[in-house]
Amino acid sequence: MARNAHVPVIALPLSFFLAFVLAVLPLPQALAYWRPEFVTMVLIFWAMNAPGIMGIWAGFFLGILMDVLFGTPFGVHALVLALVAWMVRLSWRWVTVFSLWQTSGLVLAVVFASLIAKRILLGIVATPPASMLYWLPALGSALLWPTVMMALRRYTLPGR
Repeated sequence: MARNAHVPVIALPLSFFLAFVLAVLPLPQALAYWRPEFVTMVLIFWAMNAPGIMGIWAGFFLGILMDVLFGTPFGVHALVLALVAWMVRLSWRWVTVFSLWQTSGLVLAVVFASLIAKRILLGIVATPPASMLYWLPALGSALLWPTVMMALRRYTLPGR
């Protein structure tokens, strides 16, 4: 049991690296609209399961990396992921009693709120997306959430 205490130190950066890779992986156009928000989902997972390690500042830093990776105006993803971490930290006590499907609903709500915030920020500093397909990643993230949660659950801190 003691060896699992050091696993998040390795699992955290590896899970975010994989999330960044999946975020930029080319997909066919029909599937690209459904691409889940992988970095957001991994941030949600670690903010729920390791709240002492992952917080608002970690979300802000990851958002800066996403801004650089995607070439968006500086600070858009940073503010959005900091907002996501804050929302998850607010609901942290509830999540401990939620079932897997209830946390999927929470992920749907948080990702949808992050898409709203990103659209508002892009409307202020750039051209916002015009298609209604912009909202599909929230549904894709909620549908993929059980897989992400089960894959990362083994790397949580002991006692979680």
